[in-house]
Amino acid sequence: MIASSSFTFTSSFSMDMDIVASVPVVAKPMPDVPENIWLDIFGYLTLEEKFKVSSTCRTWHRILADPSLYTHITLDDMEFNTLVACLQQLCRLAPRIRSLRISNCHSSFISKTTVPVQNTSIMHHFPQHPGMHSLYTHITSFTLPRRREEYRKLGFTLHQDFSRALVVLMEQSQESIKCLEIQDNFLDLEMTELIFCIVRYGRHLEHLLYDANKDGGFIAPEVVSAITAACPNIKSFRGQHAISDTVLRRMMTGWEDLTSVTLAPYQSPSMGTKEVSLEGLWSLLECGKVETLELLDLSCISNENVRNMMLRVKHLQATGFEQPASPAADTNHPFSHLASRFPSLSSSSHQQTPRLLPGASVRHLTLTKYTSTPLTLPGFGALLKLFPNLETLKFTTNFFTYDHQFQGLTKEIYEEEILMVERMIRGEMSDRWPSSDPSASTCWSADWHAPVTEEQRLRAGMMRPSY
Repeated sequence: MIASSSFTFTSSFSMDMDIVASVPVVAKPMPDVPENIWLDIFGYLTLEEKFKVSSTCRTWHRILADPSLYTHITLDDMEFNTLVACLQQLCRLAPRIRSLRISNCHSSFISKTTVPVQNTSIMHHFPQHPGMHSLYTHITSFTLPRRREEYRKLGFTLHQDFSRALVVLMEQSQESIKCLEIQDNFLDLEMTELIFCIVRYGRHLEHLLYDANKDGGFIAPEVVSAITAACPNIKSFRGQHAISDTVLRRMMTGWEDLTSVTLAPYQSPSMGTKEVSLEGLWSLLECGKVETLELLDLSCISNENVRNMMLRVKHLQATGFEQPASPAADTNHPFSHLASRFPSLSSSSHQQTPRLLPGASVRHLTLTKYTSTPLTLPGFGALLKLFPNLETLKFTTNFFTYDHQFQGLTKEIYEEEILMVERMIRGEMSDRWPSSDPSASTCWSADWHAPVTEEQRLRAGMMRPSY
C-alpha cells in the first residue's frame, strides 16, 4: 500500500515536470527602472560583484561603468594576481576615487618561495658534496636589491604590474583621493612604487594608514619626511612608521590639522633602535591638537616618565596657564590704539581658541607594552591624570613583559596587579561617565595575556636561555 502510494506520487511529479518543460520560456524585457535607482541598488554590491554583474547585459554593463559607483574602493582578502586585475579594471572605471583600502591580501608565491644561500663554511669542510653547500631561506629575508634580483630570476612580475596600475589610479584621482589604507597584507610591498605614488600624487590625502604588512613599515625617516612635505593635508597618520624627534617636529609644523598619530620604535640599519623621546612626546602633547594617540611599546612611557609629565601639567596649572591675549588686550600691538574705532580689534569680538593643557586634547589612547618598561598601578594612575579627557583607553601586554623586567615576579603577583589596575581604572572611568552611558562599558579595554611577540622570543633566547 505504501509502495503503491509512493509510485503514484513519483509518476504524477514526473508528468508535471514534463508539462512544465513543454511550456516555451519567453524572455521578459528589462524592467523600466530609472537609471538612478539602478545606481542605488548596485551601490550595495562589492567590487567583485559589480564586475560579475556588469556582464549580465548591455544595459547593466553601461550603468556599472558609472564612476560614481567606484569612489570608495575596498580590496579585501585577495590573491595578489586578483588584486592586480582589480586595480587594472579600476584604472578604466574609477577616475575619481576618494578612498582606497587594501587589506588581508596575500601571495602564495611569496609566502612559499625559498631561495638557496651558499654556505662557505660547509663548502670549505665538505668540498666533495656540492649538494651540502646551500641553505635555504625565505625570499623576503634578503635585502631589497637581492630580492629584486631573485624575483627577476623567478619571473615574478606582479610587483611591476601592481605599481603600473597604482600609478595610473593615483594619478587619475590625485585631486579627489582623501584616504589610503593598506593593512594586514603579505605582498612584499617594499618592491612596489607605493611610496612614489603617495609622494607624487597624495597632496590631498587626509588619512594615511600603513600597518601590519609583514614588513617594517615606512622604516626610513627620509620617507616619512618626504610624505610630510608632499602631503600637507594629513589629519591621521597611523601605522608602523620611522618617527624620531626630528621627524615629529616636521610633522607638527607641516601638518597643522593632525589629530591622529601612531608613535612606535623602528629599527635603523645604521643606528639601531630609534624612537620618540620623552621631550618629543611632551612637545606633541603641548601642541594640543592630537585627539587619537597610539603609543606602541615606547620606552619613554614608564611610571617615572608619566608621573613627571603629570607633575609638569600640575605646575602649569599652579602658575596660571594663561590664554593667548587678543590684539586689543596687548598694549604693544601695533594697532591697539585703533581698538575703539574698529570692533574687529576689540576683545569682545576677537575670540581665539583657548589653549589646552598638555594631554587635555587626547580623547582616545592606545598603549602596548612588550619589550619596553611596563606600567604598574602608580603609572596608570598618573596616566589618567595626564589625560583627563580620555573617552577610550586600550592597553595590550603579556606576562613575559613584566617577568622580564621585575625579578621575583610570579603569576599570582601578576594577576593581583591586574585586579588592582582594573579596579582603579574602572572606578575612575565610572566617575567620568555614568553607568547609564553606553560608552562607560567600552571606555577601557585591556589584553593582559597577548601572545608573545617574535622580538620577545628573540630577547628571551639571547638573554634568558631558560625560556
